[in-house]
Amino acid sequence: MTKKSIFLISIGLICSYFLVSIYLSMQTTRNDISIVIADPKVNPVALKVAVIGDPHLSEHADSLSQFRALISSVKNANPDLIVFVGDYIKNPRDIVDIATHRKNIINTIKLVDPIPNAIVLGNYESWSNPKEWYASFSRAGLNVMENETDLIETSSGVVCIRGFGDDYTGQYRYINFPQTCNDLPKLSITHDPAVAFYEDVKGLVIAGHTHCGQVSIPFIGPLWVPSNAPSEGHCGLHIDSETTLFVTSGVGTSILPLRYGAQSEWDLMSIYYKNNE
Repeated sequence: MTKKSIFLISIGLICSYFLVSIYLSMQTTRNDISIVIADPKVNPVALKVAVIGDPHLSEHADSLSQFRALISSVKNANPDLIVFVGDYIKNPRDIVDIATHRKNIINTIKLVDPIPNAIVLGNYESWSNPKEWYASFSRAGLNVMENETDLIETSSGVVCIRGFGDDYTGQYRYINFPQTCNDLPKLSITHDPAVAFYEDVKGLVIAGHTHCGQVSIPFIGPLWVPSNAPSEGHCGLHIDSETTLFVTSGVGTSILPLRYGAQSEWDLMSIYYKNNE
């Protein structure tokens, strides 16, 4: 075998490896994670929370069909609560009929019923009439939040949810949990994980936005992460003395229609609230 043949075979094998890796990374899988939240005021409770982030849906029928199948899979896991952490559309400049697309997406998300839900907007919604996104979610009876809190009844009891606006587009405003939440399990949801690193934000925070880099090279890491969050807050679980942050890899893609080293995932979080008594 000649050196040229060996070289061509090597190049073919490397290309095949990358193509297979990209294909597998694009197949949405379920990621299971368990965490413990210590809160001396809360009675012990176990809560299953499904997390869906960054679908980045196009107007093509296949895109919405795949999203409906995803919603069905999530419901079949029987979570207590489903949270959506933003970026439901592709780049708004590439969408022909944003009003119809918005309606189709919201009708699909509505399929989570009767499982309770909590929703925040992402930067792509902020770039495509956020007031109308908020109003449309609300009219559909979905629990959309923009720098506000809500008490949501789940099969495991009442949960206090705090939804922060997207920091990447300047929508974030700090709000505190009301006193009615003092003895309840609490969690915050937002789009950009940078929110979790503000001094006043404490407790459990669930975010998306980063796609875990979307393209992450071995030994190098992500090529680009559009967030002011430090690197430890770009993907997965980060715990410090005040905050437990979970950043989902998300479902879809943006800018480049591929993933490498950053699996397309929805997450099923088993959250155990303990008071350490």
